[in-house]
Amino acid sequence: MRLRRPVLTSLCLAMLSASAAHALDLSEAFAKAQQNDPDWRAARNTYLADSREDAVGLGGLLPSVAANGSVSKTEFDPDSPTPTNPAYDADTTQWAVKATQPLFRADAWFDYQRARAVASQAEASFRSQEQALALRVSQAYFSVLSAQETLAYAESEEAAFGRQLDQAQQRFDVGLIAITDVLEARASFDSSRANRIAAEAALQAAKENLAVIIGENPGKLAPLKPDTPMLKPTPADPEAWAKLAREQNPDLIAARRNQETALAVSRQVKSGHLPTVDLFASYSSMDRDAGSNIFGSAQNGTTTAVGLEASWSIFAGGRTYNTSRQASYRAAAAQDIATGTEKQVVNSARTAFNNVSADSYRVEARKQAVASTEASLDATQAGYEVGTRNIVDVLLAQRNSFAAKRDYAAARYDYVINSLRLKAASGQLSEVDIKELNTWLDPNASVVSAPEKPAEPVEAPAALPRTKKR
Repeated sequence: MRLRRPVLTSLCLAMLSASAAHALDLSEAFAKAQQNDPDWRAARNTYLADSREDAVGLGGLLPSVAANGSVSKTEFDPDSPTPTNPAYDADTTQWAVKATQPLFRADAWFDYQRARAVASQAEASFRSQEQALALRVSQAYFSVLSAQETLAYAESEEAAFGRQLDQAQQRFDVGLIAITDVLEARASFDSSRANRIAAEAALQAAKENLAVIIGENPGKLAPLKPDTPMLKPTPADPEAWAKLAREQNPDLIAARRNQETALAVSRQVKSGHLPTVDLFASYSSMDRDAGSNIFGSAQNGTTTAVGLEASWSIFAGGRTYNTSRQASYRAAAAQDIATGTEKQVVNSARTAFNNVSADSYRVEARKQAVASTEASLDATQAGYEVGTRNIVDVLLAQRNSFAAKRDYAAARYDYVINSLRLKAASGQLSEVDIKELNTWLDPNASVVSAPEKPAEPVEAPAALPRTKKR
């Protein structure tokens, strides 16, 4: 089915307009995610809340001032008034202020240590969430590019198999080949059409995933430059990356701070056995108008006091002891979690290093495979034209050529994502890396370097095609 010229012109203009539209790059996608991703906003607000924990804990060690006061009117009307029990009324105003400075409060001190650990843990957790967001955005971004490239190759493969089907039908009609060759070509075309439909669905799913993160339809994306360097990681030593992971991985830092928090809580609970001592100073004033009180004049005056207050809970029904044992077990569990997290992040760093190192070689090998399969396809097609190869050989060579191109594209994206995972495992991934990776993108480039799609797409025939002889 040939497209009419006006329709073809409209499509070309639409394609030119789309290419001229602004392409969303990785830095812009990351900025949009920071504004719109609900998980990131929740992580940021949680961090802002937990970062105030140390200030809250410090308050238990600093002076406190409390004030109180009251105004009252008292009327007394006895049932049987007597000279010694007369009726009277009185207006009383009193107020007091008291300042307290803790001198010895082990529970408040260890609570402050717990609060500092919680604030540090919050900072490390926030850093981990920042890395996770950068990795999520990058994975979603490059998943869309990969899906677009896969779809482009699937469309080109479908068009190529469609042309092969037309050629096979023409040869069959003039008696040059058997019907089996036409059936082979038809089977390959139908398979490629199914692959194209699956690729379209995968692309739509990838776009939806990115849209959820950045909060809007991504539209056109800037693809990777063809000459993007795919080098081995530096330093080229897995133990160096493992060392960085032990020192800077935010998940490990958060686990260690959680261990410190649990230990401080354990000590705070144990301090319940100890006394508390506070220094205080108070000032109070009372003003009482005796009114009709026959006993005398008003009662006015002030009171000033300075001293020490001590308290010691000697026995609380075993609550302090059992709570202390409970906190000790939780501290031991936190230590085990920190140990397990260290092993996990070190293993992740080593694995990511090995993957990036392998990807740097795999990309070059896949690139060479593309050239080899294209040369093989050209040779096979030439052999088919002179009768030394059959159509099955041509179809297989075409399939291998497109598969090699898809594998090459996948290897490039795997390298990028694994490089980010390596930096994340070692605690190095940040917005700076996103901006650096953004320089690998070309907003003016086409999505893929796949063979150009024909202007006249081949449609699946309803039945086995029969081409008229010329």
